[in-house]
Amino acid sequence: MPELDSTFYIIVGGSFLAAVCNAAFSAGGALIVLAVTSVVLPISAIVPIHSTLLIGSTTTRVAFFWRDIDWRITRPFLVGSVIAVAIGSRVYVELPETIIATAISIVMLIAIWIPGIGWRPKLRNPWAIVGFIHSLLSTLFAYGALFHAVILHTGLNKRQIVGTMAASLTGMGLLKISGYALNGFDYGPYLQIIIASIVAALLGTWVGKMVIDRISETVFRTVFKGLVTITALRLMYVGIFGHS
Repeated sequence: MPELDSTFYIIVGGSFLAAVCNAAFSAGGALIVLAVTSVVLPISAIVPIHSTLLIGSTTTRVAFFWRDIDWRITRPFLVGSVIAVAIGSRVYVELPETIIATAISIVMLIAIWIPGIGWRPKLRNPWAIVGFIHSLLSTLFAYGALFHAVILHTGLNKRQIVGTMAASLTGMGLLKISGYALNGFDYGPYLQIIIASIVAALLGTWVGKMVIDRISETVFRTVFKGLVTITALRLMYVGIFGHS
């Protein structure tokens, strides 16, 4: 196991903060993890590790909302995910680090500054297509975003949305981790960070539920936007100029 250096504490702390934000505001966690990992990890490790750091939180929500999962959405979503991850994980390991860094920074800026997508598929059962597109973007650049926008137009209640998204994203996350590993990414050096971050996320979820009414959402969103923007611009600089 590697020594507990600053990278360990920064990522574990970021995972805790991400879980607090997800629990308190139902948003922000994935981008916080992405921002934190982009600062301290090698560029080629950002997306594969990002997937593992979110799996604890989504798995916990699957357990809590198991009865609310709409499998009519999750099953076809995961069919699309299988195909997308098979393609995306292979492409990812072949991409130059400059392209990875620049693309991730652009995705972060789009996610934080462009208003939510309002797309409503006209297909009666679009979930395999949604699963493919969302999973391909997520596999290549860590953040899919499409699924979140589309599921809001289904008529599901809040518990069903939370459970269905958790099941779908947990399945996608496991597929992504397997895909990166099969294509040569070595998770071994990061196991200590991954395990500690999952535990931190569980604790962060509990803390977030405790402080949900004590944190100003306006202040949170302002600070959150600023920090993610700075991190994205730094990563873009690294991608373009090749040094931090």
